[in-house]
Amino acid sequence: MQTVTALDRAGTAEQAGNYGWQVRLWLTPFLVGLASYLVATGSGAKLLNDGDTFSHLAIGRWIIEHRAIPFHDPFSYTFPGATWVPHEWLAEVILAAIYGWLGWGGVVAVTGWAVATTFALLTRALQRSLGPRRAAIGAALAFLLTEGHLLARPHALTLPLLVIWMSGVIGARDEDRIPSVALLPVMILWCNLHAGFVVGLLFAGLLAAEAAPAAPRPGVLRGWGGFLVLAGLSALASPNGIGALLLPIDMLRMSFALSSISEWHSVDFARFDPLLLWIGLAIAGGFSLRLRLPWPRTLMVLLLLYLALTHVRNEELLGIITPLLLAAPLARHLQSPSTQGWPVDRGQRSTAMPLAALATIAAGVLATAVALDRRGLEPRGDVAPAAAVEAAREAGLGGPVFNSIRFGGYLLFVGIPSFVDGRADLFGDAFLQRYVAASNVIGEALPALLDQYAVVWTLLEPRSPAVSLLDHLPGWERVYSDAFAVVHRREMPAS
Repeated sequence: MQTVTALDRAGTAEQAGNYGWQVRLWLTPFLVGLASYLVATGSGAKLLNDGDTFSHLAIGRWIIEHRAIPFHDPFSYTFPGATWVPHEWLAEVILAAIYGWLGWGGVVAVTGWAVATTFALLTRALQRSLGPRRAAIGAALAFLLTEGHLLARPHALTLPLLVIWMSGVIGARDEDRIPSVALLPVMILWCNLHAGFVVGLLFAGLLAAEAAPAAPRPGVLRGWGGFLVLAGLSALASPNGIGALLLPIDMLRMSFALSSISEWHSVDFARFDPLLLWIGLAIAGGFSLRLRLPWPRTLMVLLLLYLALTHVRNEELLGIITPLLLAAPLARHLQSPSTQGWPVDRGQRSTAMPLAALATIAAGVLATAVALDRRGLEPRGDVAPAAAVEAAREAGLGGPVFNSIRFGGYLLFVGIPSFVDGRADLFGDAFLQRYVAASNVIGEALPALLDQYAVVWTLLEPRSPAVSLLDHLPGWERVYSDAFAVVHRREMPAS
């Protein structure tokens, strides 16, 4: 009897420890996600500090109203009907629907939810190899590198898919198995949300190449090849077809656009950038830990570092993908206890925690949306020149407008065809080069564009050199100005 009692007590203690470990495995990602959510939504106006947010809402609203996808541009008057690849169409529909239902507060809350989900999933994936504590540290470093690029735009909605896909293919490679076909719906959804899905295909191919010389059996190598074929076919399951795959290649050929658009600039180390901390930690960790990586992994990390150094918008790829690439080798080096083999309770308690977390998240997102909307959250005037546009309408101005590219999205949002907006892939290098020359008053570029497109009025930022020229250009007069925008109009000849 005493022996049975002792065994019962030991079993009870083991179950209690098992349950406590499960709570910790759910709690750590939840807390990391909650912290990410609070940081993202706490500065809600920052998420809306981009003119392209307006254009995404305008495009999504157009798709909802017309129940069609605009493969020929209906928004600008400089390229009306031009062929276009609306690669973010589904994300734009989602953002427009959320805005129509919950206003700006809903847009910020849903963006914050995507951010929170991203880093909760990242923590969950890392702790399989590193344990909860080290996983939380890795996720925090990833957030530090990503936070500066978080905006209410389609790419933010795809960050959870990036984590799911990359953790799936990297985990398969680390365990010498074939990636699950359950990842294919992720690719289908991803290719309809944003063109960043090509990164997922790229790294799946690199990991397959890594598996080739070390495949434990021929079936694994054939399985990787089959998975890559299915992934490529899944990436074509969008209305854009092959166009979505070719778009990133076409963008990389636009040398002028890449040099003039701020998010495509290289990292400026004249001021502090979190990438400096990452590089410092990598060097220090390499010397102190003496971590040795397989050479294919080293090349992948160097590729991510190169992408981050050449274009600041790629820093989030470095921050999210690199920890996943390093987790398993680092765990083996540190002899970190893995959570993979821990017994899992399949009973009611194992489903209670995720269901409770989902209910809490849904309620929190809705409450945040309502609270932010009641506070009157809205974009700042430097991306939404509402007063200037209203003044132009009161002055009876209509017809072709020459606008700052930063204001192009807002013009689309309020139903005014733009001269130019953030869709660089539509306008092309040659047109953008002429536009930049005109904005910077180089030669006769500005008067030539104004005459060529019969521009009636202009909407520019106060610091634009074009504003000073228009103040003195014969036939033009200033009709409105504030801290964010200046409006000029062409003087009509006396009858």
